Amino acid sequence: MYRAIFAVAACSFLAACAHDQGPPAYVNQETATPAYTVSEVGGKTEYAIPDQLLFATDSSEVLPAGHAIIAELAQLAQRRGDAPIEVNGYTDTTGTKRHNQDLSVARADAVASELTKNGVAASRIKAQGFGETELAVPTADNVSEAKNRRVVVAIANANR
Repeated sequence: MYRAIFAVAACSFLAACAHDQGPPAYVNQETATPAYTVSEVGGKTEYAIPDQLLFATDSSEVLPAGHAIIAELAQLAQRRGDAPIEVNGYTDTTGTKRHNQDLSVARADAVASELTKNGVAASRIKAQGFGETELAVPTADNVSEAKNRRVVVAIANANR
């Protein structure tokens, strides 16, 4: 329950900061876990969400805290009109490459589905999984690295 309350509070805080370029991440002082980080990359605003806030280990079922985070991102997306949205899933290098690819796709699809349930038009969303091909932190095979397990929701800054 506390995690869900934190997620809602963190999302509200980040929503206020996202458009005026406040802090890049809100960090829960108890767990030192950010709800998501915000960055500007190539004409898009990227919201990177650690997988443990969205999913149980080796699952693509969205956790309760994840629902709150995705609902907040849906509100941010709706403020951008019909701007395109990318939902990109990533994994670490534990497990097989095929399994990681499939898991990253399933997780990206789950987040995209939640965005549509929260009012974002499916036609705006492109979901894709990258498995272990684009590591945030380079590692060898079979290395558990939390920073590599993430979903990034990228919303274009202007209608294109």
